[in-house]
Amino acid sequence: MKYGKNSIIRIIYFVFLTVIYFGILKYYNFVLNTPAYGIFILIIFFYYLANILNFYNHTYTLKETIYSLIINFLFFTIFYFFRKEKEIIYIYLIYSVLQVLLKYIFNLFSQKVENLIIIDSGEYTEKLIDILKNNKDYKYLGYVGKENRIEENYLGKIENIEITIKDRSVDVVLFTSRKQAKEHADLLLSLKMRGIKLIDYISFIEWNEGKIDIEKIDSLWFLMTDGFDALNNAFNKRMKRMLDILASFMLLIFFLPFIILTYILVKLDIGMKYLFINPIKILKNPAFFKQKRIGKNGKEFEIIKFRSMKIHDPQKFSKYASENDDRITLVGKFIRKTRLDELPQLLNILKGEMSFVGPRPEWNELGREYEKKIKNYKARYAVQPGLTGWAQVMYTYGASLEDAKVKLEYDLYYIKHQSFILDIIIFFKTCKIVVFGKGR
Repeated sequence: MKYGKNSIIRIIYFVFLTVIYFGILKYYNFVLNTPAYGIFILIIFFYYLANILNFYNHTYTLKETIYSLIINFLFFTIFYFFRKEKEIIYIYLIYSVLQVLLKYIFNLFSQKVENLIIIDSGEYTEKLIDILKNNKDYKYLGYVGKENRIEENYLGKIENIEITIKDRSVDVVLFTSRKQAKEHADLLLSLKMRGIKLIDYISFIEWNEGKIDIEKIDSLWFLMTDGFDALNNAFNKRMKRMLDILASFMLLIFFLPFIILTYILVKLDIGMKYLFINPIKILKNPAFFKQKRIGKNGKEFEIIKFRSMKIHDPQKFSKYASENDDRITLVGKFIRKTRLDELPQLLNILKGEMSFVGPRPEWNELGREYEKKIKNYKARYAVQPGLTGWAQVMYTYGASLEDAKVKLEYDLYYIKHQSFILDIIIFFKTCKIVVFGKGR
């Protein structure tokens, strides 16, 4: 998939940078100790935050070069405080030149842009055109159809597609339905045998948007499509569970000071005026919020979070929490942005009710409603719900039935392609959201 391809390029780039960094240190006879390793890990992490490890855009911009030099300078300066040797200046210069050059070369090799045309199908064609406007992997040339049209993007009739492909140097033909594939099977087969790449609508959305269009799939699609391998892989399940336990236990210890501080802040959020007038009221102010959520196989469990909203009757307010909801407290806004409100869920992970990565567990009242109104909604119960997930890092705040549908599309993509690599991608994307205060 597109995201897997980007990850492979990142890994190769990381390997080259590792060889360059440690090769230069060895050349200058530096001891490879904890500071040397730590500085390199921090450099790579900040490359990720600054999008320097992004190979989607195909071009290496001046902004990336400047960010690279600043990050390198910052951490090699820290390195200098550990060693205080002038050779670090030379190491910084050599490493920076090679790192920028290497990034330029990698982007140069990923610059292949394919010419694409669509076999028209009305509404889906418009949707695809909107996606292609922001997609740098393809150059959209236009569409072919059954009837002659006088439109800018119309390239001719389907029967003449071979002439269109030759004249326009087309690399990719995108068709939008099984009906089209059956109707023009012989023609499409001849194109495929000539080396033209054929992509169906569902696969295109899956590859380029990281989601699966729930309106276009049915039970047969689930039976016939590749993927969903993690659902029956016992070894992967055991490894994921082991990592969940280990990571949640370590994070509970590491974040214990933050947990205590957040607990106190939420308690005080009722108003400092009560601190001396009525301290009992502050003590009784609940710091935690508990709610029934739907987990794996549709089984309900109780989730625990730090309370970020004013105490209210849920029957009198909207079931959806909007981004600027006036029920959210002052402290609540902060802990939502930084995801500190989610820390108590580490206990849910230790209990085996949740995992670190997976579809977010939905409130049981909303979830049961979605089951009736959204096609294939129950499919998200196939895996353990997560503290963070693909839908959370790929989509904006959900506050409607339509948002729930879109999030399901991302969740289905995760369930189909679930792997250790995808979990790592989600973890780093979550880190970026937390660092830049884009939590919800």
